[in-house]
Amino acid sequence: MTPVPDAAAQSAGAPRDLPLQSGLKPGYDVFIIVVTVLSIINWVFLLIPANLGSDTRSLLIFMEPIFIVILLLDFALRLRLAKGARWHYMNHGGGWFDLLGSLPYGRILRLFRLVRVLQAFHHYGWKDTVKWFVVNRAQGTLFLVMAFLLIVLEGGGLLVLYFEAGAPGSNIETGGEALWWGVVTITTVGYGDYYPVTPGGQVVATIMIFSGVALVAIFTAWVASSFLTPASSSEGTDAPTPEVEHPTPRVRAMEGNDPGAIIRDLRDQIDALEHALVHKGKRPD
Repeated sequence: MTPVPDAAAQSAGAPRDLPLQSGLKPGYDVFIIVVTVLSIINWVFLLIPANLGSDTRSLLIFMEPIFIVILLLDFALRLRLAKGARWHYMNHGGGWFDLLGSLPYGRILRLFRLVRVLQAFHHYGWKDTVKWFVVNRAQGTLFLVMAFLLIVLEGGGLLVLYFEAGAPGSNIETGGEALWWGVVTITTVGYGDYYPVTPGGQVVATIMIFSGVALVAIFTAWVASSFLTPASSSEGTDAPTPEVEHPTPRVRAMEGNDPGAIIRDLRDQIDALEHALVHKGKRPD
């Protein structure tokens, strides 16, 4: 885990508030990017005079508290990781933008959070980011699936409203009902109080069910990996290999690839073995 740079180092020209240099993982930042982009898209659709139905608008509004909670927790985490440079993070690292952008009336400020996280990825390097996902497959997949589930939750809710609203026999008519049905379906609880009746809605439900099963499986694998992986490997450091303080002549010969020394060492071992056998045979019963 990379330590947080102090205020003096950041003011000397280092990029400001780089999440990947603040102890946060690239997978986590991908998740935050998805949350930020979804919240900005919702905000834009709610602002523009588009022909959105009241049920669609209500679903977009219901998604906003989820984004607010996630972004506030993200701000609290970054503030905690800043440690001795918290005021520098607030005043010069975009902390106030993160805090105010997490609130309902400061959503335009989320653009600054998005830009800074993307700059952090550019500074960290896309190749190193991909390498992190390859090395930390369990954590990376967990964050990706969490981001995917948010997309499926909102997209599935919008699609099921498109197919179900106004259909004969349908019981999913409002944004709140669609969101509740989506949460119940993804978590594989299946109360049965709301269910799709149209073919399109049933296809959406199938996708959401498989997404929920994948989340449970990947979360279980991540927990198992966290318990089984040693602390040294999880931090990206290898355990020190014990060194031989006084290598034997045979070890030195093997390291130096000296055939003559190897033969002499083998002869010495044979002589020692013969001496031990003879000494054992002369020992009285």
